[in-house]
Amino acid sequence: MRKAHLFFPENDLALARDLARYTAPPAAVRLRKAGAALPLWYGADGDCFVAQGVDASWLDSVKGRFGMDIDVFDYRPERYSPVPWGWSKASRTYFESLGFGRQALPDDSRLEALRMLSHRRTASDIARRLAARLPFAVAPAAEELFSEEEVREFVKRRGLAVFKLPWSSSGRGIVSVEASTLDAQLPMLRGMLRRQESVTAEPRYDKKLDFAMLFTMDGGSCSFSGVSVFDTAALGVYAGNRLAPQEILEAEICSMVGREVFDGVRDALPEVLSAIIGDVYNGPVGVDMMAVDNQDYAIAPAVELNLRNTMGHVCLSLYDRYIERGAVGRFAVEKTRRADSADVYGGRLRHGVFNLVPPGGDVTFCVELR
Repeated sequence: MRKAHLFFPENDLALARDLARYTAPPAAVRLRKAGAALPLWYGADGDCFVAQGVDASWLDSVKGRFGMDIDVFDYRPERYSPVPWGWSKASRTYFESLGFGRQALPDDSRLEALRMLSHRRTASDIARRLAARLPFAVAPAAEELFSEEEVREFVKRRGLAVFKLPWSSSGRGIVSVEASTLDAQLPMLRGMLRRQESVTAEPRYDKKLDFAMLFTMDGGSCSFSGVSVFDTAALGVYAGNRLAPQEILEAEICSMVGREVFDGVRDALPEVLSAIIGDVYNGPVGVDMMAVDNQDYAIAPAVELNLRNTMGHVCLSLYDRYIERGAVGRFAVEKTRRADSADVYGGRLRHGVFNLVPPGGDVTFCVELR
């Protein structure tokens, strides 16, 4: 069945609040509106995307240049299967407002199961299961802490620590702490414990590279899709993705962690993810990782689990379908829209700058190839 795609980047925030009538922060709403047309680059022919006020001339031009057959949602929900960026009570409510009936949407029990799997303790579970299977050492699983006393003890034991809210992502809800600053930061940490009842704690790693392994879940079976190498600012705030052939991205990761480690983690994860997720969720999965400088291990193999679409999956599809083989560059979310200068030949970007969304938004999603 054809799919109706909804770009819903506030989904992680919605999972934390667990409300059907969730009001996202203004910045998240602006991001959703600006990126509404992003599914053009990962949807299939015959699909549609949910958007309002899309520049028709821009859309027609892009579809013609790249040979796409994807249109704006026409408010005939019976023709489509709803596919949001991620599922939550809030994204379900959004589809209900578009006319989708409950029979086409996940029920409360499935949404609750997805929400609990999206808790950071699942990433810790993945890390522990990987450590038990692999013949080499990996970074220890993050610990879940429930009290101020446990926070103090962790900092005393580790010295440099990072605390994270259970439902958060892209640098939000993350606090870096050291012994000398703990007392000043305790009010913030108490607030985190009060809001979500626990925090996860891990040592502050000497990071060499951020990357992710990408998978697809389908009926309880997990298959490897590819890798993503991305850039972050302070405390993991997303800054952009590298665009390159998969073999180049893999080589960069392996130069940091070693081929044995890369292959071992990649080969072990499908069975681990299938055992944990089962048939609760179908769709894209991303496992964020880090290459780290440590004498005992080279990889933190489960920094974060994303049971949703990710920019890594977008870039994987974008490169495979619309970028000339061998080209390298960067995908980023930028505040200032630059003039399109890309060379497009045979429906593929070859070099230059290209905006993936129409003008008019507060931000733009941009590709730059060199």
